[in-house]
Amino acid sequence: MRRQARAALAARRSEWKTADKRVGYTRAKKAEEEIADVEEALAKELWSTAPQSVAGVAVKLHSLLEMEDPRSAQEEAPWPELRTILADLVRICADPHPI
Repeated sequence: MRRQARAALAARRSEWKTADKRVGYTRAKKAEEEIADVEEALAKELWSTAPQSVAGVAVKLHSLLEMEDPRSAQEEAPWPELRTILADLVRICADPHPI
């Protein structure tokens, strides 16, 4: 029974490896992890940089919203309010005569 179980396990692993090569799951997972590391490093750089304008503040807020709620799906506070604040900042930055 042990030999049969090991043989079955080996067959399953072989099937998994074949399917993985065809689909590319392991390769995609590794790329996803690498991208997440780059995103984290860039976010740290952004957050450690002092903004020089209202637009810079808007960029930081936009970064936070995209990282924490990328599909704008969260409807409980403070997410809708933060999206409204971002829209206000973008509107102010677009005005040729901001306050």
